[in-house]
Amino acid sequence: MIHDFDAFKGAAEMPYNPKDYGLPIWRDEDHQPPETVEQEPQTAEIMSAEEAKCKLCSWAMSQIGYHEDANNWQKYAENEDLQRMYGWKPQNQPWCDVFVDSGFIICFGLAAACAMTYQRMGEGSALCRQSAQYYMDNGAFVQTPEIGDQVFFNVNGAINHTGIVVRVDGGSVHTVEGNSSDMVAERVYSVNDSNRIAGYGRPNWAIVSGESIDPRPADHIADDGKKADEQRTYTLTMPYLQCGSYGEAVWVVQTLLQVHNISCGSYGADKDFGADTEKAVREYQRKHGLRADGVVGPETGAALFGGEVYTPEEIKSAPEASSFWNNLIGKIRK
Repeated sequence: MIHDFDAFKGAAEMPYNPKDYGLPIWRDEDHQPPETVEQEPQTAEIMSAEEAKCKLCSWAMSQIGYHEDANNWQKYAENEDLQRMYGWKPQNQPWCDVFVDSGFIICFGLAAACAMTYQRMGEGSALCRQSAQYYMDNGAFVQTPEIGDQVFFNVNGAINHTGIVVRVDGGSVHTVEGNSSDMVAERVYSVNDSNRIAGYGRPNWAIVSGESIDPRPADHIADDGKKADEQRTYTLTMPYLQCGSYGEAVWVVQTLLQVHNISCGSYGADKDFGADTEKAVREYQRKHGLRADGVVGPETGAALFGGEVYTPEEIKSAPEASSFWNNLIGKIRK
């Protein structure tokens, strides 16, 4: 399958040599785990951020020239750790984001890869705009590139392609991208090409500098000394959501808008913040005296979430809790 990004034929292809970039030659045989009867849980190798960037870029460049087989089949989706990251096997799909996530897993291990790219184990995404949203939600989406960044591209009006920045040279940014003309290829762009480049996700390099990592979702981590029925505290973080955002937070906003009798279009609460949802947000903002910019930030989010929020324990004994909140909060916390 040809990726939509192939419409951009202006991006140059260049022969590569890792040494030209100051990188070591990546050899798979140098990075094999030791053979043991019983594998220990994988932990992140401690290294400096610069060493980590070098390792990721060296791996990416070693993959240049790899070509997919029929029906988008590619080797990266066969990685069992990648499947654990996503919670499913992303085979026979567009695979540019799969390529990037595979690189982080191969270079740093599964737990570190999840933390570095702000993904929850078993709930990660092979969708480019969702991966970009993870960085945005964590304040790690930037417009000035650095080596090792995850670059995101605009295709057909939305973020639909991604790759790894391997070099920033004056006014040019060099990338390695999977599923580019059905293969892994090196590309070069102007750093000012805002029509193509949506921005850059800055990985959390501190993870490989000694920060402790627990790959399990937060709601699966429990202190063995605590009783199961002990009261819990819940925190709901509202990210900035706008046209192009995707995920559970968008679904919550769409659901709330519909409760206020504002239609989000024919697809309803589909997790996709498109033009219909933006129109609905503007309508809500106008009705409530807010700036009608179509963006759900702290002010609009606070208005939408106005009212009492109950814990699951309180819901059981709170007749005043509406069925709407019962159902919504239950779904959010599953």
